[in-house]
Amino acid sequence: MTSDSLWMDCKACRKQVSVNAKSCPHCGAKRSRFRALKWIGGGFIGLVVVSAALAPDKSDRQAASVVGVKAASAPLPAKQTSFISAISDYSKRFNSASNELQQSALRDQRRGAILTALGTQLQADGWIGTLRKLETNGDGKAVVTVRLAPDLDILTWNNALSDVLHSTLIEKGTPLYAALMNMSVGDKVKVSGNFVRADADGIFENSITIDGAMTAPEFLFRFNNISKL
Repeated sequence: MTSDSLWMDCKACRKQVSVNAKSCPHCGAKRSRFRALKWIGGGFIGLVVVSAALAPDKSDRQAASVVGVKAASAPLPAKQTSFISAISDYSKRFNSASNELQQSALRDQRRGAILTALGTQLQADGWIGTLRKLETNGDGKAVVTVRLAPDLDILTWNNALSDVLHSTLIEKGTPLYAALMNMSVGDKVKVSGNFVRADADGIFENSITIDGAMTAPEFLFRFNNISKL
């Protein structure tokens, strides 16, 4: 018994023709075995064309991406860039030093580079960083650390005794304290204030060891403004 799936009607004379026949044996009309494939292919091409027409232009997507990057990362002030560069440069040189004498000399050299970057007033105005610590001490004063770059922080003291001479802790009832109440660790912030002058590094550095001071410094800072970006 012959399967009906092996036969089809001729489009010209309507008589039964083998599906493998290239032409009708009754009327001679030619047939294309790829007719269905052509319809499928045509439909797929049409779908691609429509999708391309509806999709956003590549240049538009790239422009939107660039705008997003610019919005997410504001340019650093020139003084901050110089300061970070000096710290990074001497950190690398310190790690490459052959002995402690060379390391001590590098710390002295870095002192000059820091003071050159900051200027005589030791001010930072509108510097950009990430809020790394936001706590209170036993008196409820705000304890703050802001990261300016990997392994480079500016911060307040975390206790009243150490802060007696420097007044870095942020007092309750001040506008700065009120602003900090609406921030969280991880926020991108813009800060202004002053570093604390000191002999060893030009500005007060809080690490216990010279290795910490040179490779992951924590500089004491009197914040007078912190705003969330």
